[in-house]
Amino acid sequence: MPARLNRSAQSMRTAMLLLCLLGGSLAAQAPADSAERYPLSFYQTPEPGWSKLRLEGEVLPDNTGFRIHDIEADAFDDAEQFRVDSIQTLPYGDKLISVTVEVGADHVPLWDNKLLQFQVNGREPEVWVDADGTPDFELDMGGDGKGFIPAEDGTYRFRLDKGLEDLRFISFMTAGAEQYDATLRDIEVTVWPEEDTRPRDYLLFYNRLGYVEDQRRWVVLEWQEDLEVDALPVTLRRAGGSEDNTRFEASAEPYAGSGRRQDLLDFGHREETGFYTVIVPEAGGRTRHTTATFQVREFPEPYLEHRDQAWGAFHYVDSAAYEGAHEQDARARVFGTDSETMDIRGGWYDAGDYGKYVVNGAWTVALPLLTWLMVPEVLPEEIEPLADRNPERPATLDLLKQELDWLLTMQRDDGAVHHKAASAAWPPLTDSPLDDDRIKWVMPISTTATANFSSVMYMAAAAYRQSPLSEDHAQADVYEAAADEARAFLLAHPDMIMIEDRYDNIEYGGPYADYDDTDERLWAEVARLWVEPDDAGSAALFARLLALTEEPRLGDAVPDWRHVNFLALFNYLALPQVDAEQRAQLLAAVEDNFRPLRQDQLAHPYGLMYAGLEDGFDWGSNGVIATVGSQLLWLHHLTGEPEWYDAAFDMSHWFFGLNPHGMIWTTGLSRHQVQAPHFRPWVSGTVSNPQGLIAGGPNSYELKGDMAAQPYFDGPPMMVYTDHQDSWATNEIAINWQAAWANYLSLLTGLSEQRP
Repeated sequence: MPARLNRSAQSMRTAMLLLCLLGGSLAAQAPADSAERYPLSFYQTPEPGWSKLRLEGEVLPDNTGFRIHDIEADAFDDAEQFRVDSIQTLPYGDKLISVTVEVGADHVPLWDNKLLQFQVNGREPEVWVDADGTPDFELDMGGDGKGFIPAEDGTYRFRLDKGLEDLRFISFMTAGAEQYDATLRDIEVTVWPEEDTRPRDYLLFYNRLGYVEDQRRWVVLEWQEDLEVDALPVTLRRAGGSEDNTRFEASAEPYAGSGRRQDLLDFGHREETGFYTVIVPEAGGRTRHTTATFQVREFPEPYLEHRDQAWGAFHYVDSAAYEGAHEQDARARVFGTDSETMDIRGGWYDAGDYGKYVVNGAWTVALPLLTWLMVPEVLPEEIEPLADRNPERPATLDLLKQELDWLLTMQRDDGAVHHKAASAAWPPLTDSPLDDDRIKWVMPISTTATANFSSVMYMAAAAYRQSPLSEDHAQADVYEAAADEARAFLLAHPDMIMIEDRYDNIEYGGPYADYDDTDERLWAEVARLWVEPDDAGSAALFARLLALTEEPRLGDAVPDWRHVNFLALFNYLALPQVDAEQRAQLLAAVEDNFRPLRQDQLAHPYGLMYAGLEDGFDWGSNGVIATVGSQLLWLHHLTGEPEWYDAAFDMSHWFFGLNPHGMIWTTGLSRHQVQAPHFRPWVSGTVSNPQGLIAGGPNSYELKGDMAAQPYFDGPPMMVYTDHQDSWATNEIAINWQAAWANYLSLLTGLSEQRP
């Protein structure tokens, strides 16, 4: 069988296939006229997903395909990701998709004979196999497991899933070439329709770790769309106890967040601890008898295990954990200079790649530092494993020192702080820390990086002076001096300084750009009060902070690395020298800000206050939710009001299965946990079965070329998620939401033990 087929051969083989009545896996071994054909049309210009600005796309004049080609003469073209929309609804049944490929005469492949990785809805389909077991052609496989169409003219066929009902777009990654030129035309889906008689389970979403007796307890029941009944008899049975029989009426409208009909099954009236089972019988001939069993406990013991895993997971992002990796960081190049270098070894990898970012690194250490300064007893006494463990230092301070000391390497002599350190291009997803030998570039300074740096250095100075180690007291002096130098630079430069998103169309890692530094500067001024009490300055700051409580969400669109008003506010509330009347006034105003959010939360089927702007889900929505949880728990600690603890606990169910994906959002050994995170040490095989890393979660705002999640982007906000290693926008690992998650669990479990 040749690697490609011309169009006449393709037509003949298709006709033979349709007439073949031999055995095989194909459900449509039926008369030829049973097949339905769906030619795809294209009207939008194919857009690049990675913004390398070397290739461009154009739709063919008859809208039957598109061309991707080089825009520069005699140029090397690196990998690029393209997509082009073609919305098509398909019936249930066996399917194939065929595409005719034409390669330009001047195209010179440089990655063996690879041309492009063909994708449907962001996923690479399997090569079509005929009834006699013969594959249509052979993919040219890359070392990362991606299969490429060869750089040869021909018609190529792929198998699609029987259950694929909504074809949304065609996408592909190009292979390296000179004078790249590929045309894809006559793309058609052939379907052999059949009735979808598969009975389906009801979907029951619940906290897989169980519930606590003095907290709200509920399960969400999702209805099948074509279930034509008005009510369901649901049974709640306690092991060894009584049985409740309840009928639930069907929801009139789907819930906007998930786009699904669902009911909230509240069983808070059952006070006994023990095991409970929810039972939903078969109904309408379209569903199966479905059950879900969970436990009600006096105390959330499983949360403690997840807390410890959350802190221990920082081992996987610790650059020191990979001996011999990134030795080039000792000679990182300073961008914009001829030959200047800096030693930036140490610290944490920011996310799924190997970049290091000051704005995010500082934000990450800020949450546990504030908890340490406010209520240190809730933080774990041991964190395992740590690459460099000092058993005499409190475990949390031992962990944070790795990142704090790296932050010091990013400060200039004039006090300003470089924004980030990253390679010019993203390393391949399969590159391990030892494989990545790309030059790290230390990028220009920014006032947000400098202000965040100053803030956490002041907080660190206060925290490490509480350590029992004399060497930590000396290190606290180093932190305070660095904070003072950064603050002096900010005072001398009142106008904002920000790096560019790209330089000469090269990204140099994620930009982490922010075009408002007033909140970062405010946080830095408040944080200084940890080491330099200032009555006059404190009064002025109090007025600014009180004004924030009048703004939605305390002045932050979402509490993340870009929005840090909440860090200024809660740092001020935690300061020991703050006037008692001012603290009481400010706390009352913060409570007033949260009360309408609490009312919204009580009506939310999954117990969330918010995860993004309005009803959307932000990039790293799980981090947003966990950060809101930390805010509520800080507020509970400061006021003693149980309402805020209860609000924070309600959100915990989302993380452990009470979500429309039924997922536990962390990596681990359970099949319900994240299986394929976007994280290079995992994808490269450097680490296996890492436990406790939390995925970013649903992201309905911005995908930045993420083709794996693109099929879901136009759907309900909660559903824009895929557990796929290529999904950097929904399934990536990142230190900021890892810290939010670990901090939230520490407060949740630690403050639970202190409750009456």
